Amino acid sequence: MQLDEHIGYVVATEASPTFSRLHIYLIPGKNVYPGELLGVLPRSGTKTIVFVRVVEGRFIDRYQQPHTTHLHELMGTTSISAEMERLPGKFAMVEAEVLEEAEEPDYHLHEPRTLISPGSPVYRLNDNWAAKILGLPSKDEKGLKVGYLVGPGGATVLLDPEKVLPRHILIVGSTGTGKTWLRGVLAEELHRLGIPQVHVDIHGEFIKATEELGGRNMVPGQDLTVRLSSLSELDILALIPYLTELQADIVRRAFLDLKARMEDTSKVRARIMTVNHYVEGVSSEIAKFLILIQRAAELMHAREETREIVLARAAMLKDVKIIGPGIDWERLLNEKPVINIDCRFLSTTELYAIVSAVARELLEMRIRGKGRPLVLFVDEAHLFIPYGQDTPSSFVLRELIRYGRHYGIGLVLITPSPTDIDQRIVRMTNTRFIFAIEPDQLKSLHGVFADAPEDLINKLPKLEVGTCLLTGSRETIRHAVLIRVESKRRTTHGGETPRFLT
Repeated sequence: MQLDEHIGYVVATEASPTFSRLHIYLIPGKNVYPGELLGVLPRSGTKTIVFVRVVEGRFIDRYQQPHTTHLHELMGTTSISAEMERLPGKFAMVEAEVLEEAEEPDYHLHEPRTLISPGSPVYRLNDNWAAKILGLPSKDEKGLKVGYLVGPGGATVLLDPEKVLPRHILIVGSTGTGKTWLRGVLAEELHRLGIPQVHVDIHGEFIKATEELGGRNMVPGQDLTVRLSSLSELDILALIPYLTELQADIVRRAFLDLKARMEDTSKVRARIMTVNHYVEGVSSEIAKFLILIQRAAELMHAREETREIVLARAAMLKDVKIIGPGIDWERLLNEKPVINIDCRFLSTTELYAIVSAVARELLEMRIRGKGRPLVLFVDEAHLFIPYGQDTPSSFVLRELIRYGRHYGIGLVLITPSPTDIDQRIVRMTNTRFIFAIEPDQLKSLHGVFADAPEDLINKLPKLEVGTCLLTGSRETIRHAVLIRVESKRRTTHGGETPRFLT
C-alpha cells in the first residue's frame, strides 16, 4: 500500500467526515491544488485506501482576524502572525470529496463504504495509484502520454488507446489556450505507437509537424481528389447551384442511382445520344452521372429545356478541382501513416465537400476490412457539425461518431466554440479536454463534465495556458481531473499567433 508524500490528516468539523466529504489539515509547508487526487489511510485497522479529490481550501489564522488586524493598525504594531510562520492558531485546511475506495488483497475499486475517522493520514498519490483511480494505463503499459496531473505530485497521465480512440475525443477551449499544442502531442503519440492518422488542417498549422513526422501534406485539387460518388446529396446540390425544385429532384435521383453503383449505364449511353455533347472531356464518373441525369429527367417527364439546363449545369462539375479519381487510402496510409490535408485555399463549399468525402471514403475502406485502424482529426469542428442545422459533412461525421468504433476509426474534434457545435455529438465523445473557455460557452458543455465538482467547473475560465480539465466516461476516465498538457514536443508547433509588433 505504498503511497507518496505524507501531507496531512483528516480532521473533524461540524460538516465532516462523512461518507462523501471530509476536511484535511495540511502539515505546515505542504500544499495542494484544486482538483488534486489524494489518498487517505483510515485508522480502522483495515488495509484500505480511500481516494479523495480536493474541492476547496482555506487558511485559518486566529491572530489575523478582522478585529485584531484593526487593532494592530490603530496601535501601529505588527501581528505576531506576520512575523512567525508556525503558530498554534495558524494553519491551512482543505475540503475534499470522497471518490472511491479499495482494500487488500486486490485493491478492487468500489463505492465509498468507510467512514473515515479524524486523525487518518493523507498522502499524495504516486503514478501507479493515480493511474488506478483514473482507470488509466500504468507507466509500463502502452499508452498515449498527454501530460501530468496538476499538483505538486504531478503523476503522469497515460490514456489507453484501445479505450479512448474508438470512443472519440473532444478538445475545446478559447483561442490560445493550448488546443493546437495538445493536437500535436496526440499526433506524436499516435505516430510513436504506429497508428495511422489523417488531419483536416483548416489553418495550415500542422504542415511543418507532418513533414517532421515523415508524413505527407496534400492539397485538395492538386495531389488529392475525391470521387464524385463519395460526396453527399447536399455536396452535389451545393456544387450545382441555382437549380429549381424539379431540377434538384432530377439531380438527386441521378446521384442516388450513381451511388447505387448502377452497372447498366453503358446501355443507357447507347440509347441516349443527346448526352454525347456533355460527356466529352469529362471523367468517366461524371459522364456516368450525366447519363443518369438524362435517364432521371426522362423518367420524371421533364421538358427537354429542363433536361438541357440540368445537364449543362451538372457538366460544370468537371471544373470543380477537388473532384477526380480519388485516393487509394489503404496504400497511402501504409506508405505515409501521417496525412495532413491542407485546406487553407478551399472555398466553403469545397471545404464541406472534402471533409464529407474523405470521412466517407475512410469509413468505407474500414467497413470493407481494408487498411489499419486510424484516427481522423477535424479542426474547427463546429463548421462541419453545426448546432441546429445540417451540412454535407455533418451526416458522415455523425455516422463516424456512432459507428466508427465498430470499424476502427477514432475521431478527434477540435473547436473553440462548443456553443456552435451539435450538442448530441459533444455528449457522444467519451474523452474531453476542456481548456480555459468563456463563461457563456460553459452552458453548452453541460453534461460532459462527468463528476467534476461545481467549484472546479467555475474555475475553468481562469485556467492557465496548457492546463485543462480532462473528463470522460467510466470506460475512459473514471474521474474528472485537471492536467498540465505535456510541455515537450518533438515537432514544430504551428498554432502560434503572429506578432503584430516586431
